[in-house]
Amino acid sequence: MGGDLLPYHIVEGDVMQPFSFNLRGRKILFIGGGKVAERKLKAILNEGCEITVIAPEVTQEIAESGADVIRRKCEDADITEKYALVFCCTDDREENGKAADICKKLRIPVNIADDPDASDFHTTSVIRSGDFVISISTEGKDPSKSKKMREKLENFIKNI
Repeated sequence: MGGDLLPYHIVEGDVMQPFSFNLRGRKILFIGGGKVAERKLKAILNEGCEITVIAPEVTQEIAESGADVIRRKCEDADITEKYALVFCCTDDREENGKAADICKKLRIPVNIADDPDASDFHTTSVIRSGDFVISISTEGKDPSKSKKMREKLENFIKNI
């Protein structure tokens, strides 16, 4: 992995700022019901939010997750201001882009699975240890790299 560690105040370019959000009671929309949606949904499933998934088909884990599942394609009218966050996770780039455009017009933060540069936020790999929450991100560029770093840090933390 490697690379130089830079102080945050001298990093140049478009840089995402990590935040922790309280999702309790918030309505979250997932458009798409495949493995990518499942992975992102699992990350917030126990945060006390109300999750709706709209997709013609969903994975078994999503179906059994307790999320409100609507089995059909998402329609423009489904995307409303009642949602605090939207995840566009279909395997159709055009459909994701169209939904994301609606979100942006409504000022709803959106994560676009196949277009991290156009996303308003990214999910992170998280370690919880005692009072600490450590978030690891590649800013949507390589989630598998974030997972590898998380695993290394978890092993390190276990040994201190």
